[in-house]
Amino acid sequence: MKILKFTIGIVCALALTTGCTESYIEGYDVSPNDPSVVPEANLLTAAEVALFGNVTGEMARETSVFMQSQAGLKDQSLEEHARYRIFEGDNQNDWESIYTDWLDPACDLIDKAEGVNPYYKGIGLILKAWAGAYTSDIWGDIPFSQAIKGLENLNPEYDTQEMVYQQAQNLLSQAITELSKPESANLLLPGSDDLIFGGDAEKWIKLAWTLKARYFNRVSKHYAYSADSVLYCLQFGMTEEADNAMAVFGETANNANQWYAFYVLRPGYMGMGAYLVDRLKANSDPRLPFYCAEDANGNYTPSGIDTRTPVLEASEIGPLFNASAQPVPLVTSFEVKFLEAEALLRKGSNDLAAQACNDGIKASVLWATGADAPEEFVTAIASLTATDINLETIILNKYDAMFTQLEVWTDWRRTGYPVLTPNPDPLANQNGIPFRYPTCISERNYNSNAIVVNNNYIKPWFAE
Repeated sequence: MKILKFTIGIVCALALTTGCTESYIEGYDVSPNDPSVVPEANLLTAAEVALFGNVTGEMARETSVFMQSQAGLKDQSLEEHARYRIFEGDNQNDWESIYTDWLDPACDLIDKAEGVNPYYKGIGLILKAWAGAYTSDIWGDIPFSQAIKGLENLNPEYDTQEMVYQQAQNLLSQAITELSKPESANLLLPGSDDLIFGGDAEKWIKLAWTLKARYFNRVSKHYAYSADSVLYCLQFGMTEEADNAMAVFGETANNANQWYAFYVLRPGYMGMGAYLVDRLKANSDPRLPFYCAEDANGNYTPSGIDTRTPVLEASEIGPLFNASAQPVPLVTSFEVKFLEAEALLRKGSNDLAAQACNDGIKASVLWATGADAPEEFVTAIASLTATDINLETIILNKYDAMFTQLEVWTDWRRTGYPVLTPNPDPLANQNGIPFRYPTCISERNYNSNAIVVNNNYIKPWFAE
């Protein structure tokens, strides 16, 4: 600040011969690199990039180890994740990133677009709803309705998980209303700044309906009408691969696919998990060479759950995810089919549930491999009927399709499927696979209204 004042003084002194007026130096101390007003486009891109980082990053890797589609082989991936030793300081960066990098710009986008740009506002509402529900999926009760208030509220109260999901549903409904307005209602339209859909309002509407279905399905243990609500929402949701919401990445280190980046920067930390690889092998699943890389001997070799004897030569994650610019699924049309199958099963429409599950399997294979599922695979795996469809079958096939997504852990907590054997290593937490993450240390230390949960085995409300 002293340097700045000195510089302004010199400018005025040198300008005396022509007259140093206030307008000459007005705004001199305002940095063009730190604007006080951020355009909608910048806010949208920032929120989406943060979404990509959080949904496909560290917690996706950790929970993939919990769910045994990945295996922890050394250091943090073995000692903490594979041994279920998750403490209050471990995911502090994730918690802060969700609030400051994802939720905060989403809320600013809503405020900035209010009354002038309904498409930007609608997208902001979806991003806000998504951030809240995603955070609650992991931590349970969270600050949401009172969060992101800055100095107005440094100690936000916690909303129950039920309240968070209800708020998310309301925000998604508002988003659909905003995005259904005509283009002419907007002064500005999103375009290339929208990394997910390029400003396509119809696709955002489909995503909003699909997220509504996801979160109605989430509370299926508490609300008898959730099946009807899921099926109603899916009428307007994603129907084809072109509708998929994907996290997109680039070729440079600072915007690379995070699965690729982790395997490059932390070689040997993780490998493929035996539960998933063994399933794919047993089913002659065409997704195997896309999910799993060959080892040095040309085999698909996973590591088991017992961290006393990790297979250090285990295969890495496969080419479908292990490339710098490779997109990663966030919400997809094949998830839609599994949501539909589960809702139909709860309503007793077993024949339709079987067909929806078959469709989900085939859609996942097509997305992952770029080709239709082989006839023999369809006959063996994707020809379910009303007599052999059940919840376990739906969730197991969804597990195969949703590889790399935290939704797999959420389904396991809600349904108990897949049935997994926890790590028997005596150094592992013998309570088994965690049901939640502990309250972050910053909340315990600095938020007087924090609801502190240190027990990772208290089920979140949706799973009770």
